[in-house]
Amino acid sequence: MKKTFVCTALLLLSVGALAQSLWRDVPAGATVAQVSALIPEAVPAPATAPATAQDERVLLHIPGVELVDAEFTVAFGFEQDKLKSIVLQRQAGTAEQAQAIAQRLTGSLRSRYGLEISTKSRQEPLMAGVDRKWSYRRSSVHLQVLDGTVVRLRYAAEPVRASNQL
Repeated sequence: MKKTFVCTALLLLSVGALAQSLWRDVPAGATVAQVSALIPEAVPAPATAPATAQDERVLLHIPGVELVDAEFTVAFGFEQDKLKSIVLQRQAGTAEQAQAIAQRLTGSLRSRYGLEISTKSRQEPLMAGVDRKWSYRRSSVHLQVLDGTVVRLRYAAEPVRASNQL
């Protein structure tokens, strides 16, 4: 009996460790109902909400959430009714404000995920073109400053790669 309990516990822990979790530990592939249960402040998105990526529809959003002393909108992108990505976005007033927000986000993300995988961002100081990417447990985190004043942070599930068999 004890062996069965231990084996079951280990199996559940290993499955949990392999799950692709996105922002606030919401699992990739979650349904709208599951996301709503995990994040009660997520509400149905307006029909005019722009897609977070190609083939994704924004079905839930959060109009405002505080992150690194700035308020972001949050869009939950679904593909075939399964959560594929979460995009946090902030329209800063100036390029300097966008850079400051990106710098604070970079520090926070580095403390959680380590150094980014994008080699360009490792070699250069934070400049006008911010484009940084982290990879963690088959999920990616992508920080960008677009058009000088838009800070965009995208959490996405990385596709499962088939192993090369010789």
